[in-house]
Amino acid sequence: MGFASAKFRLVGDGGTVEGLALVDSGAGYTVIDEELAKTLDVRYTGLTIVLTSFSGQRIPCREAIVNLITIEGKTAPSELVAVCSIPDPIGELLRKQGANHQLVIGVHTLERLGYAIDVIEHRLIESPGILMITLSAIG
Repeated sequence: MGFASAKFRLVGDGGTVEGLALVDSGAGYTVIDEELAKTLDVRYTGLTIVLTSFSGQRIPCREAIVNLITIEGKTAPSELVAVCSIPDPIGELLRKQGANHQLVIGVHTLERLGYAIDVIEHRLIESPGILMITLSAIG
């Protein structure tokens, strides 16, 4: 797993938030806290998901859509996010890293925007592309 920090901007029907966020290659979804979701006025899809933290804690979330997300100047419209209550210890760790305590950027968002994490330098780099395995390669 790799971590990096990145400038972000999130836009919902009710507002915008921007700043510095932690990017986590171990997170599939971009995760936002329930309070931030209320401020942004996200649109819920009706699906629920359960995320598992590195420590094994299971966190129930609701899937939602934000109008757009910008990471380091690249913008993706209509991004899926997981909305949950980010536990206080995780929020505190995010603060200590200088990142927004209500948000973690996940792999799906990174891949959509053409980024990867340089795990040595802990920074975003242009992605070499998404690995795809075809059935002909397997069989």
